[in-house]
Amino acid sequence: MKTSPRVSLLSMMTRWFTTLGVVSLVVLALDSAVFAATPVDIFQDMESGNAGDVLTPTIMNASSHGGGSSWSVSSGTLWVATNYARNLPGPVIIGSTTYNGTGGTRTWACNDNYANNYVTGTLAGEYSKLTIACFYTPTTTVPAYNSFDHIVVLGNGTFMCMSLVYASQYGGQYIEVESAIENYQSTDSPPIRNIVSGHTYWINMHYDGPAGRSYLAAFDPDNGFAQVGSTVSTSSLQSTMDRGVRIGRADAHGNNTDATTKTYFDNIIVDYTNAAFPLIPSSGTDTTPPSVPGTVRDGTGTDIAYTSSNTQLSANWDASSDAESGISGYQYAIGTTAGGTQTVNWTSLGNVTTYTKTSLSLTNGQTYYFSVKAVNGAGLTGNAKNSNGQEVDTTAPSAPATVRDGTGTDISTTSSTTQLSANWDASADSESGISGYQYAIGTTAGGTQTVNWTSLGN
Repeated sequence: MKTSPRVSLLSMMTRWFTTLGVVSLVVLALDSAVFAATPVDIFQDMESGNAGDVLTPTIMNASSHGGGSSWSVSSGTLWVATNYARNLPGPVIIGSTTYNGTGGTRTWACNDNYANNYVTGTLAGEYSKLTIACFYTPTTTVPAYNSFDHIVVLGNGTFMCMSLVYASQYGGQYIEVESAIENYQSTDSPPIRNIVSGHTYWINMHYDGPAGRSYLAAFDPDNGFAQVGSTVSTSSLQSTMDRGVRIGRADAHGNNTDATTKTYFDNIIVDYTNAAFPLIPSSGTDTTPPSVPGTVRDGTGTDIAYTSSNTQLSANWDASSDAESGISGYQYAIGTTAGGTQTVNWTSLGNVTTYTKTSLSLTNGQTYYFSVKAVNGAGLTGNAKNSNGQEVDTTAPSAPATVRDGTGTDISTTSSTTQLSANWDASADSESGISGYQYAIGTTAGGTQTVNWTSLGN
C-alpha cells in the first residue's frame, strides 16, 4: 500500500513535429556571342566641366556612373584639364548600361607641390575585395624628397595607396603600393621602376582582404597595354574597404615647393563585385559562356528538403565565374521535375546568389526544383544547375491516439514528488514524416502550469 501523497497526472500531453514537403530551384546562364563589356561598379569618366574649372561635387557627380558613389572635395584644389586624355581599351558595363569610354577630352589635374590636396569618391558598402584602375600621368621634373600618395582607398582599420617616390638607389622615379596592418602600421611593396614623367600608365591597385594583401600593377597603353615591370604586393590587414577613394595628393607628407608640375588622372573604374585583377577592359568579344553554379541549395541557407509555405520558395547558389567578361546576372526557373519550368519559366535576376519567389500557388505533397544559370558580361548564358528539390508540407501530423501516464500501462497515481513519466502512440505524417514531439505538464487537462511546451526527439 502506497503511503506517499497521491499525484494525479492530469495532463502529460504531447505535440509532434513534422518535416515539410519538397520544392527545387534551377539556375542557368545565356548563350549568344555579342560584344563583350567588362562589368564594373563605378565609372568616373571625367567628362564634365570645362578646362580650368575647379572640381566641385556638381562637376564630379555629373560624370560619375554606378555604385551609389558620390564625389566631394575633401581638401585643396583640383582642376578639370584636357592634357593627357585617354580612351578606355574596351567598354565597361554597369548593370545594363554600357559605357565605351571613348571620345573623351577631359582629365583631372592636381598640383604636385601641396600635400592634403585631393577629392574623395564614396563606396556604397564594405568590400573584402576591390580593384581600382585608371589612367595616370605623372609629370614631375625634379626629385620628390617625399612620396606622393596619388591613389588611396580607405578601409576598416586599413588602407592601400599608390605612392610615387624618387630614390637614386632605384634609378630614379618609381611607384609602389603601401598598405596598413595592425594599428595602421604601414608596409611597402617592392618598387615598379622606371616610371617616366609625361608618360601615361594604366594603373591597377587591388585589395584582397581574406588573403591580407594589397597589389599594384602598371600597364603601358602605348604598347598594347603590355605590363610595365612585375606585379608587386605588400601585407594588409584582413578587413574590408568601406571609407572611399581619394584621388590627388592624398598624403600628409608635407609640401614640396620645388615640384611645380601636375599629375593627371582619367577614366577611373572600381570593381568590388568581381574584384577582377588585373582590370583591363577588353576590346574583343567573349564567345565562351560562364561556368555553371557549383551547387544550388533549396532554402536561404543550408539545403532544406521541405517547406511549410504554399506561396513562396527560396534557393541560394554558389557564384559562377567568367574570366573574360565577368558575371552580370543569373536566370532561374522552378519546376515540378528536376530542371523543369512548369511553375516558373526562365526569369532574369541581377548579380545575386539567393532569391525568394513569392505569390506562388503550391500543391501540398509536391516536390519543386529550382534551376539556375549565369549570364556573363557579353550576354552569354551558361548551363543550368538544379537543386535536389523541396517538398511542400502544409498539413499537420496526426495526434497521438493515446497518451498514457507512466512508462507502460496507464497509471492513475505516482509515489514520486520529483518526477513524472508518460508514453504515447506514434503520430503519422504522410508527406514529411515525424521529426519529434513536444510535451507539457499541467494541473488541468491540456494545461501547462507545471512544465511549458518542451521539445523532444522522435
